[in-house]
Amino acid sequence: MIRLRVLGGFALDAPSGASVPRLAQRRAEAILALLAVAGSLGCTRDRVVALLWGESDTGHARHSLRDALHAIRLALGHDAVVSRGDTLRIDAGSLTSDVDEFATALAASRLSDAVAVYRGPLLDGFHIPEAPEFERWVDDERDRLFGDCLGAIKRLAKMAERDGRWDEAAEWWGRAVALDRYNSRYVARRLVALARGGDRVNALKEGEAHCRLLRSALELEPEAAFLEEMERIRSGGWPARYFTPQAAPAPPETAPPKPEKP
Repeated sequence: MIRLRVLGGFALDAPSGASVPRLAQRRAEAILALLAVAGSLGCTRDRVVALLWGESDTGHARHSLRDALHAIRLALGHDAVVSRGDTLRIDAGSLTSDVDEFATALAASRLSDAVAVYRGPLLDGFHIPEAPEFERWVDDERDRLFGDCLGAIKRLAKMAERDGRWDEAAEWWGRAVALDRYNSRYVARRLVALARGGDRVNALKEGEAHCRLLRSALELEPEAAFLEEMERIRSGGWPARYFTPQAAPAPPETAPPKPEKP
């Protein structure tokens, strides 16, 4: 079965792992990406036309869509894209996609599997000339998928912190930093995890490197809270309750009933 990859770029992989030759039309590839993200809901022909041929009249746009679908079916098989009424869908028995694997793993709370599938921004480096609506769609979906991946990483990191698995927490926060390198909060959480795991030296080195990055790339000084965190790591003086879940408050004591008067 052919596998479609749209996270981190666009590619089609044969069952052997080899790359499938590019489709004859760039917009045909864009249709596959649209349908992969749409999943089982599919996408109407009108929606596809509006995103990819919004500048054309209806007749020419519909003709272009038919040509692109023909190119897909010629390259990948007649059943690669199926039509039910006006709705187009990828046939799951003919074509799989990384974005569907990502969504399925998230829905099943298999967070580490979802993060492993996310190889980069949606359709990174992929552009369609004179299709501004498609570019806006890509931007919106790219932000959504990025946020979903980052959210999964943060949950994994916090679970590791909660259980005292500091090496693992540091690794997950490192993944968050790789996605959002200027975010001092993620860097601080990684530094604390490194220090808690016994690697205070590298925690301080990474903290100093982050300060230099902010100054050189953004001309910003690190926030006071970040510098305070570094100082706590340097002195080893953070409180023992740091990142430890708060115990649930004890229920209020119930006053004993007053004795009844005789």
